[in-house]
Amino acid sequence: MKVPYQPKTLRQIASVHGTPTYVYFEEIIRDRCRKLKDKVSLLPHKLLYAMKANYNPAILKIICEEGIGIDAVSIGELELAKRVGFAPEDVLYSANSITDEEMHTAASYGSLFNIGELYRLARFGEAFPGTDVCIRLNPKVGAGHHEYVVTAGEKSKFGIPMEYLPEALEIAAKHRLKIIGIHQHIGSGILDIADLWSAVEVLLEAAPNFPDLTFINFGGGLGIPYRIGEASFDYDGFQQVLIPRIKEWSEVLPQQLAFWFEPGRYFVAEAGTLLTEVTMLKQNGIGSRTFAGTNSGQNHLIRPMFYNAYHEIFNLSNPTGILYNYDVTGNICESGDRFAKDRPIQEIRVNDILAILDAGAYGYAMSSLYNLRPFPEEVLVRKTGEVEVVRKRVSPTSLIDQLLSETTD
Repeated sequence: MKVPYQPKTLRQIASVHGTPTYVYFEEIIRDRCRKLKDKVSLLPHKLLYAMKANYNPAILKIICEEGIGIDAVSIGELELAKRVGFAPEDVLYSANSITDEEMHTAASYGSLFNIGELYRLARFGEAFPGTDVCIRLNPKVGAGHHEYVVTAGEKSKFGIPMEYLPEALEIAAKHRLKIIGIHQHIGSGILDIADLWSAVEVLLEAAPNFPDLTFINFGGGLGIPYRIGEASFDYDGFQQVLIPRIKEWSEVLPQQLAFWFEPGRYFVAEAGTLLTEVTMLKQNGIGSRTFAGTNSGQNHLIRPMFYNAYHEIFNLSNPTGILYNYDVTGNICESGDRFAKDRPIQEIRVNDILAILDAGAYGYAMSSLYNLRPFPEEVLVRKTGEVEVVRKRVSPTSLIDQLLSETTD
């Protein structure tokens, strides 16, 4: 069983700030940023953070201080990146299925567009002829922890398929667009460097088709081990095998290129823990499974319900308790609202505090107000040990006040 990072601190936070609460550790975020920078240090490189993983402004400021840019996928993300201090040249705009209106608004931010559809490339060229652009290619190689997060291959909506590369080049030439970057992103939660290399190789082979190329963006999707015993992404192999291969390829290309990577999960997932309180225990008959209900739910962490994703659960209130099997459920009116099914956890009592681990990526960012239950609070544990509230809890009354102010005269 995984032990949470700083369990004593987590217990204190639950006591002082209540639950449900997301807790993030600055030390882990900075550590992941620096480790990945070290792994790619042999290459001319640029690292971007996929903001969709976690857009809390305090976290973004840490990542900005570490010299990492932003992969943005909406106008909202562009605006937030600007306000927290990212320079336009350190932001790549990679939205899909955008309107003309969004395209023009996004262009006003001055960041480079990354375009993955022939139609949008043509519309961009008509609107902004002679400008720089990056194009997203579909290398027909997909990977990820769930079919919903595989973002390349024949079944994916993302990227320009490689067989349509001549059409993309024709559009660019027609509108005097300079394709300075090519990009791919094959999925999320990748643990095998062979999967990544197979897509990387496709882009390297395509590079000579682009005379104005200055960088190749290999995307992100680097996974973390959510389960005990699960292998983590082979970062040593990434550094010792994949990076030298890229470097070797780069030496035969006609121009000097930079190589970009844009992980989201890797920087923040292990830095986050969701704290929730047990509100009930029940069985549906003698010998049946035991349900441990909590004051959180799929509205705060949808990954288990949506992706059948695994998150380790640790009983902070009874860390040495005997292991029993539980279904840990939420307070949302859905049968699928559960964090764990038939999971061995230290004996749970009502009012115990559970720590749901590795929840820093795609946790709060995918949360909702379903059932009109407010969002959890978010706190950041600084390297100094100081605990800082980085998003306040909103009461149900305040939530409804806001709703009514937005929907009534």
